[in-house]
Formats: sequence, structure tokens, C-alpha cells
Amino acid sequence: MSTIELGLQIGFLYCPFALGIYVAMRALSLPDLTLEGSFGLGGCVCAAMLADGRGAVPSLAIGCLGGAALGLLTTFLHLRLHLNVLLAGILVTTGSWSLCILVMGASNVSLLTQQTIFTWAQDAGLDSGRATLFVAGGITVVLGAALIAFFNSRLGLSMRATGMNIQTARSMGVRTEARQAVGLATANGLAACSGALVAQQQGFMDVSASSGVVVIGLAALMIGIAVIPSPRPHWAILSVILGACIYRTMVAWTLEQGLDPNYVKLVTAVAVATVLAVRNASFSLKALPWTEGGRRRRRRRFTYYENDKVATFL
Repeated sequence: MSTIELGLQIGFLYCPFALGIYVAMRALSLPDLTLEGSFGLGGCVCAAMLADGRGAVPSLAIGCLGGAALGLLTTFLHLRLHLNVLLAGILVTTGSWSLCILVMGASNVSLLTQQTIFTWAQDAGLDSGRATLFVAGGITVVLGAALIAFFNSRLGLSMRATGMNIQTARSMGVRTEARQAVGLATANGLAACSGALVAQQQGFMDVSASSGVVVIGLAALMIGIAVIPSPRPHWAILSVILGACIYRTMVAWTLEQGLDPNYVKLVTAVAVATVLAVRNASFSLKALPWTEGGRRRRRRRFTYYENDKVATFL
């Protein structure tokens, strides 16, 4: 199996999660960390239902609804109890760990003897790798097309307006609270879909599977934006999908070169931080300290220092 094929297989499994990151953090401009908990809950709900003899498709759908419910819970904490969305996401994600164990009845569940959407493809004559590629790729294409259609609808346009400038959106009569609720539910449903796909593909689910998955989504988003820097929804969604596949291909290549798998998350975190630093710093010869570009960069830095503050959580 080639490195590119392996990267595409795993990349497509995580594409729904990366799309959820895009919806929450890019379209809505909300730093929602509930996505990590939704990834785990979606996988756990799907695994519990499969172990109980339910069908693969209903298990996948109910797993997505579980993630959407976590998104709505975060929305309730944020809008009704006036908690900072970052803190609300942390609280919900923390609680979801125990919820996952409660749903599965154990810390991990084996699905090796259960029929999944991937074993259906294998029964049709595909090998394990091609089954993952076509099934996960097909679901990613469907979700991407649905998101493009959604963001070009009136509801999607008003949601994007809410993320760009919530005050202007309010002044135009947009019910921004409803848009945030729909957006967070959609984002977390996508994250849960990714968790359910991973559980069905790997044949087991563990409550620790979601640990650090947000960094994977951010890496996909940053790489995609660097490759296709367009604000238009269809190009942005394509860039996220492309970024997820490129990132997983890079990880597969580095592992093939002998990198210790335990260092993958560290390398990912460093790579994301480097991309963000380079984008924000805008390094170039035109921005040297003694040039006008350098003086503008210093003014931007001082403005950032003046506006920066610790969020009021309590």
C-alpha cells in the first residue's frame, strides 16, 4: 500500500471532524473545544449500538445526533448561562469522558465480530484499504457537498455573517443566537460522525481515542488554508478536505521514515504553531525592522498587546 493511499484512507476518516472545525472556528469564529468530546461520544455511541446488534447506518446516525446534542449543550451554557464558549466547551468535553464510559459500559469495546459499513464494502469484493478509501471518501464528498449547499442558502449566509461580525448581523435583524446553536450542533455532529467512522473502521472504540484530536483538525485547517486561501465556501471546504488528506499523508510518510509514533502529536502541535506564527508574523524582506513594513508590524504587535486580555470565565 502506497503512502499516498494510506494517507487518503485515514484523511477521509478525519475529514468530517476537520469540517466541524471549519464550521465552528472559521465560519462561526467560536473556539469550541466540545468537538473533541463529540468525536469521542460519537464513536462510543456508535460502538455501543453495534455491540448491541444495531445496524451500522443507524448506529452512525445516532452517534452523529449524540455529538449534535453536546453542541447544543455548549450553546445552552454559552447563551443562557453566559459562560465563555471556550470554558463551556471545556466543561462539556470533560463531562463527556464519563458519559462515554456510561454509554459503552466499559472503557473500550471490540467490534471485530460486528458488521459495519466497511465490512459491507469488503463483502462486495473490495479489500480493507479500498473499502476504507471508497466508503469514507464517499461520505466526505456527500458531507462536503451538503455543507456547500447549506452555506449558500439564506440560513448559511446569515450564519457566516454572524461569524464575520455579530454586531452587524444583529443590526440587520439576524437572530444570531439561533445561528450559533445551529452552527455548533452541525459542527459537533460532523465531529461525532468522524468518531463513529473511526470506530467502525478500526474495529474497536476506546474512550481515549479523542485525546488530542483537535490538533489534527487544526492542522488540516491550517494546511488547507495555506494551499487554497479563499473565503468562498466551496473553495474553503475543498481546502479543508485537501488539508486533512495532505496532513495524514505527511504523517504516514514520517512514520514510514522511522519516526516514533509517540512523537506524532508533538510534531503536529509544533507544525501548527509554526504555520500560525509565520502567517501572523508575515515574515518578508519588506518587514525588516528599519523599513515601513517593519514599523507597521510593530504597530500591529503593540495593538495586539493592548487589546489582549485574559477572558473573563467566571
